[in-house]
Amino acid sequence: MILGFEITNFDVFDYDKFGMLIDDSASIANGDRHKEEVIRLRNLNALIGRNNTGKTCFLKALSFVKRCIMYDVASAATMDQRPGFSNLIIRKDQEANFKLFFRIRERRSKEEYYIQYELSIAPSRFGSPIVSREKIVRSVKQDGKIHMQTVLDLDNGSGSITDSEGNTRQTSIPNEHMTALGAYGKIGEYREMSCIYNEINRWFFCQFSSKGINSYYSDGNAPGGHKHLSSTGSNISNVLSYMKETNEDEYNRTVKEIKAKIPSMRTKKNLSREFEESPDKLFLYLLLLRDPDPHSTIFIETPDKDLYHDMVDVLADEMREFTLRNPYSQVIFSTHNPYIIESMSPREVWVFERCFESDEEDGDRVRIRCAGSDPVVDALFRQGVGMGAIWYGGHLDNNGGFEYEE
Repeated sequence: MILGFEITNFDVFDYDKFGMLIDDSASIANGDRHKEEVIRLRNLNALIGRNNTGKTCFLKALSFVKRCIMYDVASAATMDQRPGFSNLIIRKDQEANFKLFFRIRERRSKEEYYIQYELSIAPSRFGSPIVSREKIVRSVKQDGKIHMQTVLDLDNGSGSITDSEGNTRQTSIPNEHMTALGAYGKIGEYREMSCIYNEINRWFFCQFSSKGINSYYSDGNAPGGHKHLSSTGSNISNVLSYMKETNEDEYNRTVKEIKAKIPSMRTKKNLSREFEESPDKLFLYLLLLRDPDPHSTIFIETPDKDLYHDMVDVLADEMREFTLRNPYSQVIFSTHNPYIIESMSPREVWVFERCFESDEEDGDRVRIRCAGSDPVVDALFRQGVGMGAIWYGGHLDNNGGFEYEE
């Protein structure tokens, strides 16, 4: 799961930090900083804020990072209708920088890692993206203190890499568009890098609210059973077929549990063919959250869209249950609906604010803050006021402007 994310010079983000980075974690663990000063991302996180404050851009930035690792930075800059790297950065002559701090459990050994991945992408003189720097740092506890252990350190494709046995050697990546994580993350010899690679590979960007959800044939879905839902959910019949063929008892139990939560389906004995071709969106969400091989992080934009208010409550409960069943997985979603965050804690709600009065060359300034850092919000919550009511009461809004610290 992601504990923190830092982004510089990309899209609407001049410089923004979301959660905790490895230096913060080490300082807190070593007693150099009070725990209340930095709030990490939780298993369940809601992104709120007015329109055009950067919530969607934030999710798209993480999608861009995944594309960079799974493909290459040049392809990522034009995939998913992106306009090219030179149009994605604010200052055209400077790098875009990303830092991701993870808490990961290795799937085989069950060993836990606290590890940070850093990626810098620079524009060439023609505006195309080039991987300029990559770094991976792991925190290790020795003699009662947290120390930093460098796993990867590359500058312009050349530098050092350390394998799982602690052996360090020089390496280079000849393709300036390819990340070292994308290359070495597929090799089991580099366990820490494989963990990060698999973690990012298992990110799921949900688009169940997108148009064309039922365009089965136009999406080119392969026939037969599919283990996981696609981003649009258009392969639901394939997934249900896979579940039924591999474990019919589990399939029956899962479908029965989901049907019991959806009023229109409670009296139906079987799933009709029409439903598989045009599924209830809530059914898709509940099926996604019950995947026996869960995604590491599920990103959802406005999951409450088009859902009746009592079904929003069902979805909120199911997302919470997902994080309890899978303590190393998380859900990050954006919303404008106070109902869905009513039972969340202030430390699970992140407020996006944007100032449109900044200089054009600096881009529009965005600030991301945790609701839990506001003492008034925290006090109201401790007295039993729900987060939805606190939001509805105006305690989370800044009315479109903020004081920005240089």
